[in-house]
Amino acid sequence: MTANSAPREKPNDTPPPRASIRPADAPFFIVGSGRSGTTLLRLMIAGHSGIEIPPETWFILPLVRKFSLRDELRSAEVAEAARLMVEDYRWPDMGIPADQFLKQAQALERPKLVDLINLVYFHHLALSRKRRFGDKTPPYIEIVRELCELYPGARFIHLLRDGRDVAISFFDLSWHGSRCYERNFEWTRALRFREQYRNTELDQKILDVKYEDLVADPEKTVRAICAFLGEDFEPAMLTVSSRTDRVPERERAAHPKLGQPLSPQAIGRWRTTLSAVECFIMEACLQRDLRHWGYPLRFSSPGWRPVLVAAGVALRVAGPLLGRGIPYLQRRNYLPKTIYI
Repeated sequence: MTANSAPREKPNDTPPPRASIRPADAPFFIVGSGRSGTTLLRLMIAGHSGIEIPPETWFILPLVRKFSLRDELRSAEVAEAARLMVEDYRWPDMGIPADQFLKQAQALERPKLVDLINLVYFHHLALSRKRRFGDKTPPYIEIVRELCELYPGARFIHLLRDGRDVAISFFDLSWHGSRCYERNFEWTRALRFREQYRNTELDQKILDVKYEDLVADPEKTVRAICAFLGEDFEPAMLTVSSRTDRVPERERAAHPKLGQPLSPQAIGRWRTTLSAVECFIMEACLQRDLRHWGYPLRFSSPGWRPVLVAAGVALRVAGPLLGRGIPYLQRRNYLPKTIYI
């Protein structure tokens, strides 16, 4: 139990009563790209005396793509949806035994999809004795519209970090997903979805926050987030060391600095980490979004712009080949293991 936690109660098989969510307590979602500081922000906001944020859920992604967002679910649909939830490998993070949850789901009367999802959120609210829940699952930036259908008053905090530092962070974890020159690089993909909501009714529901601002001036940034959420700022939100045990154990190795004081060394790592060639490749692929969001380029002079554009096109065309070829060459020691491309 942490200093900011209420006593935990033993759960039971009885589903919590269906309750309406007050407009002032409408849920919010922290979204964006992984390795952008979303775990840090989750622990900060969860330090608020009235707000609870469980571990990443993820299961809403397949649910909103498979089931109606408005209609009542048939018994077979409830069973299938509940099964999808408990079979996710992250389900143990929820702290709800699968058999207990399945019983609760089947006990719901005339449930809609949101009622099933709320079983998880209300479970955590009951344990924490708080009144409002949020969610920190970065890829939910893909389903902002669907989440607004489920939760009409929902708000979204889009946390953004310099894409070069995001790429470095992924590499440091030996991440083997898409790389910066591939179309599905997570940072670029998240920004594509963010831009889809621009000039729509959803835009006013989204607050863009830079990781660099969160680290450089945490109080000012967290105060702005609280104002966006309609909450009072509480100084305890700035101290996360007492809440690091809320990160699932299997993920703690990926967040070794969470318990340490915020440091400006986390900002602009690319300046001291990347070689000129590595930086050129990243900027060739990411330069449009870096410029759009106000991140300075190393290759910033006007003469470099057409070169970066041409190189970016070539790298994206060759992306699938590079994505296979570079790891192959690294395994055979033809390229350094630590190369950031």
